[in-house]
Amino acid sequence: MHKDSQSRQEIGQTLMLMARDFQQRLDSDMHQRGVEGIGSRHRAIFLFLGRNGPSRAVDLAEAAGIRPQSMMKIVHELESLELVERSEDPNDSRAKLIQFTAQGRQLIVELSHSTETVWQQYADILGDRELENTFKHLNTLLHAGEKNGE
Repeated sequence: MHKDSQSRQEIGQTLMLMARDFQQRLDSDMHQRGVEGIGSRHRAIFLFLGRNGPSRAVDLAEAAGIRPQSMMKIVHELESLELVERSEDPNDSRAKLIQFTAQGRQLIVELSHSTETVWQQYADILGDRELENTFKHLNTLLHAGEKNGE
């Protein structure tokens, strides 16, 4: 098999393994700093809320690719940790919006610090300019997929 062809076949594995590597590095840094992080099942909620703001559970479930009932279990867990809270949806009195609490927003700050640490670890491997270019290219691919409705 030609080397370029092999690379093309391994793109999915490489991207998934990189995501896992990033999470492991992030979790390790959070743990070393004494900050209890969120579990893997909570990450999609934090990512979606961080990008989109207060959201309905059904939208969080769709974004995470899980059933709404499973999402509510996760929301309850995060509520018990006082990281999220539910409030009335001003557009639909029957619905609730999930949003970060002050403690949840503080966890986001801590995650940001750990993200900086992981960024530096990767920059130490690739160099600052190469990492910036890699990130820019990955973002281009991500946003092209979003524009195409993928």
